[in-house]
Amino acid sequence: METVSQGRKLFIARLAVGLAQGLALYLLYSAYDDKVWPATQGLVFAPLSLVWLFIPTLLIGALSEMPWRKAAMWAAIATLAVAILAFFDIWSAWPQDWQQDLHRSDRSQWGPHILPSAQLFFFGGAGLFIAHALIVGANIDHRVMAKYPTHFDVAWKMAVQLALSVAFVGAFWLLLWLGASLFGLIKLDFFRKLIQHEWFAIPVTTLAAAGALHLTDIRPALVRGARTLALTLLSWLLPLIALIVTGFLASLPFTGLAALWSFGHASALLLVAAAALIILINAAYQDGDTERLPPGILRLSGSLAAILPLPLSGIAAYALYLRVTQYGWTADRVWLAASVCLACGYAAGYSHAAIARGPWLSRIERWNFVISLGTLAVLVALFTPIASPARIAVADQMARLQSGKIPASKFDFHYLRWEGGRYGKDALMALAASKDDYTKKMAADALRQTNRYASQNPAPLFEGRVTVYPRGEKLPSTFVRMDWNKGNTPWVRPTCPATGTCDAFLTDLDGDGHPEILFMSGTVLLQVFHENRDGDWAQAGTIDLPPSCPSVAEALRQGHFSMNPPALRWNELHLAGVRLHMQESGPNQETPKCPS
Repeated sequence: METVSQGRKLFIARLAVGLAQGLALYLLYSAYDDKVWPATQGLVFAPLSLVWLFIPTLLIGALSEMPWRKAAMWAAIATLAVAILAFFDIWSAWPQDWQQDLHRSDRSQWGPHILPSAQLFFFGGAGLFIAHALIVGANIDHRVMAKYPTHFDVAWKMAVQLALSVAFVGAFWLLLWLGASLFGLIKLDFFRKLIQHEWFAIPVTTLAAAGALHLTDIRPALVRGARTLALTLLSWLLPLIALIVTGFLASLPFTGLAALWSFGHASALLLVAAAALIILINAAYQDGDTERLPPGILRLSGSLAAILPLPLSGIAAYALYLRVTQYGWTADRVWLAASVCLACGYAAGYSHAAIARGPWLSRIERWNFVISLGTLAVLVALFTPIASPARIAVADQMARLQSGKIPASKFDFHYLRWEGGRYGKDALMALAASKDDYTKKMAADALRQTNRYASQNPAPLFEGRVTVYPRGEKLPSTFVRMDWNKGNTPWVRPTCPATGTCDAFLTDLDGDGHPEILFMSGTVLLQVFHENRDGDWAQAGTIDLPPSCPSVAEALRQGHFSMNPPALRWNELHLAGVRLHMQESGPNQETPKCPS
């Protein structure tokens, strides 16, 4: 009887937390919609938003795993941590956003930056998940580092609970809309209007989520069964990924690394492969119980897979080193560097576990705990001034400019405006006071930008950054001075990477006696720009290039191509054994393949 009473109290407490969360989120949403305090002060609004989004869910999960006082204390500590990180996230961002009224363009104006970044939302949530699993496990076993089966059970229980709760809330809303449709059949729309009101929708959603978390918590067999099924299915993917990655690494001595460098996101893809290996190894290992030791094929695959992240993370680190050496640090590269460090940490520990004597891969248990703490430390560093990606990137780019490693004509002022946050603004303000007229003008133009996709108007956007072919030719002055904001499509313009140069090819594709400009900012796409009778340029289409085929780009640079006018308006390009067609609108052809 006492157990039933405790269960009822726990259920009521969780519903109360869910209701409080819903009401708080509704009030914050209303303030944001009406543009009233605290939605006028980002340093207050962002911490409140993230705290009420994350902490109630954390508290609901903690209530059954630890005494209420400890649960409240842990929630208070987590609240303080989230609030501090959200405060710095807003402080380090560009102080204001250009907020445009969708109904009346004349009401567009500067407004305070109040929303937390997507990185803090996703990685902050992941960090809370890791921290909560460690705290709950430590409470259950009454030791700082809980037994590995305890950590395993807590973490996977939480993951399955969250997944099932999301599915439950989705089904809940499907039923509500079904009910609204049924009433609509008899010309009653009160139910549809009810569920569309935010004051109803937000609290009822958090209530449903709280109820789902409680139901999955009191049905451990349901959660355990779902977990076992998911891990069993995942574990049998381990031989496949081990075979694929082994084949990839075995091919590198014959293909070389040049093909990897031509791929824009090779490091990220290599890290994803390493992460997949680590996840599947843990799916096969589970809690390490000898009674549930996986079959021999999975143990053999797991031992091989535990070694593979080491070369993958090593190649990713080398690729990152080359990019940073050539172009310097950007915020994305700082994030990538943090990921590479964690991947190398995992790789070192897992490789040692694979070759060490003793039970199969047993050493990954302690290493998973160590890397979990390391992950939390890295996340805290990234979201504070310790290793703020924007701070590091802006400082490095400014140092490259001031040292002369990159001339002002090739410096990306646009990056400081849209990726540098507060640090970028401070840097641009300093550059706007420079004695160099070009630097001063470009910095001032960047400070005035209100649309990150809008081009500077007018500005020597391509000066010193574009190599024109045939050699000796120059870009038409009308192209260089073009106002790319015309036509309300500022994103359809020549694009260059944040750092580095681009190639432009002058050739007459339509046979009218005036050359088009084929603009290549990467290795897989050409933008084709055509000039009209008024001297305005616009993108006429695009030409797909075969991926991982440097011979095509080189043939373009050397002028080793011919044109064959088809029945359509635009000529074909014949070069390096392939035929290239321009697409005037949308993908309507297959990407050409690199000739063998």
